[in-house]
Amino acid sequence: MIEELFKKARRDLFYPPIGFEIADVPNSYFDFSSRKYKVIVSRRQIERLSDEAIVGIFHHELNHWVKHPYDAKTIILELHWLGDRPNKKMIRNLFDDVVVNLDLVVNKGLDEVSRVYREIRPVTKIDHLIRALFHKLTGLDFGKYKLDGNLKKKLKELLEIDFLDTSRIRLKNNIRRFADIIEDVLDRQTVPFIVFNLEDFSKEDIRRALRDIAKEVEKDEYVRIVREFLKDIEIEDVGKRSVGIGKELEGEFKEPEIEWYKARAMNYTIHIKPLRRTGSLYPSEIKDFEIEDGIDSYNPIESYGKLIPGLAKRYSFDDFEGFDERAVPNAVIIIDSSGSMRNPDKKISYAVLGAFAIAKSYLESGAKVGVVNFSNRNLELLPTRGDDVYRFIKIYQGGGTVLNVKQLEEYVKKVGNADYILITDAGLYNINEVIEFFARLKYRLMLIWIKSDVKDLEEFRRNFEKFKKLRNINVIEVEREEDIPRIAITSVVDRFD
Repeated sequence: MIEELFKKARRDLFYPPIGFEIADVPNSYFDFSSRKYKVIVSRRQIERLSDEAIVGIFHHELNHWVKHPYDAKTIILELHWLGDRPNKKMIRNLFDDVVVNLDLVVNKGLDEVSRVYREIRPVTKIDHLIRALFHKLTGLDFGKYKLDGNLKKKLKELLEIDFLDTSRIRLKNNIRRFADIIEDVLDRQTVPFIVFNLEDFSKEDIRRALRDIAKEVEKDEYVRIVREFLKDIEIEDVGKRSVGIGKELEGEFKEPEIEWYKARAMNYTIHIKPLRRTGSLYPSEIKDFEIEDGIDSYNPIESYGKLIPGLAKRYSFDDFEGFDERAVPNAVIIIDSSGSMRNPDKKISYAVLGAFAIAKSYLESGAKVGVVNFSNRNLELLPTRGDDVYRFIKIYQGGGTVLNVKQLEEYVKKVGNADYILITDAGLYNINEVIEFFARLKYRLMLIWIKSDVKDLEEFRRNFEKFKKLRNINVIEVEREEDIPRIAITSVVDRFD
C-alpha cells in the first residue's frame, strides 16, 4: 500500500528519480550517498497517518529534491548566509520546509501536505506559527493553531517574505530575515518536517558543490565558506548517521585558496597550438570516372552502383594540412612571486589565475607542467601531472624580483623541449641577464606581462619593451581577468601567418 502511495506522489511530481525505504529512524531524510537516490521514511511518522497524509509526506519529501534545496550547493550557501547562529541547521531545515510546502500548494496545486499538519498535533510555538503562516498564505486548513501577541507580530513579519522567490540574492535575504524573526521562539522540541543535511550527500556531490561555489563567489568569501563547512560538518550528527565526511574532505580542501583558483581557472581554456603538422587528403570534387582511374576513388552512390564510363563518378582529392593534437609539448611556467606582485592569498592574482588556466589546459592535453617560482630564489618543480603544479604556482615568496639565470639554465637542460611561459610584472633587477638568456632559448617562449601589478609603469614598460624585441617570444598584456582568455601559446611565426 505504501509503495502505491509513493508511486502516486512521484506521478504527481512528474517522476523524480527517487526511491524510498521505510526505516526505524526518528525523522525522514534523503540518502544521496549512493548512486540511487532514495528517501528514508520514518516508520514512526507514517504509521498513524491516513493515506492522504502519507501522500502529503511523500509530496513534501520529493519536492525537496524537485524544488528546494535540491543540491548540496544550496545547503552549504544557506548555512553560510546564516552565519554563526547556534540553531542555524534547524532554521535552515524549517525555512526549506516552508518553501517546499508553499510551492506544493501555490505552484503545483497539491494540497495533501495540509492533511499532514492537521493530523499531527502542534507542540511548540514555532509549530503554531508555521501553521498560521501556511493558512494565511494558502487559505487551506493546516490544523488548529494559537498565537499570542508576540507570535501575531512575528506572523505579520513572516507574511512580508516572498518565500517562493528562490533567486540567489532573494534567497539569501529571505533566509536571514526568516532567522531573525523565528530564532527566539525555537526550542529543543522543534522538529523540522524532514531532515535534509549535508551528510545525506556523497563526497563527490560535496566536491562538485564547493567547486561550483568557487566559480560564483570571490576568493575571500569562498575561503570563509569552506572553513565554515568543515566546521559545520564535523559537529553534524543526525540520528547517529554522521559518516565523517568532513574529515575525509578536510585534507582535500585544507587549502581553499588553491581550490578557488583551480575552480575559477575552469572558466578559461588556453589555446595551445600543437608543434607537429600533419598532412592528409580529402574528397573535394566529384568527376567522371575513367577506366584508368583507380578503384579507390570510385563513388558508388553517385554512380548508382554502376561501373559504366560516362555514368560512373569518382572523387577528386586535395591536400589538407592540419595539426597533430597529440603534439602538445610539456610546459614550464616561470612565475614571479616577488613583493611587487600581488599576494594571491590576500588579493586576486591575475598572474596566479592565468598560470592556473595555462597549467589546466596543458594537463588536460595530456602534457606535464613544470614550475619555476622565483623571487630572491628559484623554487623548482620538474614537469609532472600532480596537484603540486598548482601549489608551486601559488607560493608567494614576497622578496626581490630576481630570476636566478644560472639555476634556470640548469633546470632547462634537465627539461629540454617544452613551452616556456614567463609571467611577471617585468620589474626584474637582472633584466639584461634574463633577456640574454631567453634570447638563446631555442624552444617556444611566451611572456605574460601582468600590467595590473605594475607600480612604476614607466620603468617596467621599458623592461617590457626590451622583452618585445626578442625575435623568439610572443607577448601578451594582462591587466584584468577578462584578458586571460586572450592567452594563446603559439610559435612566433604564427603571428605573421
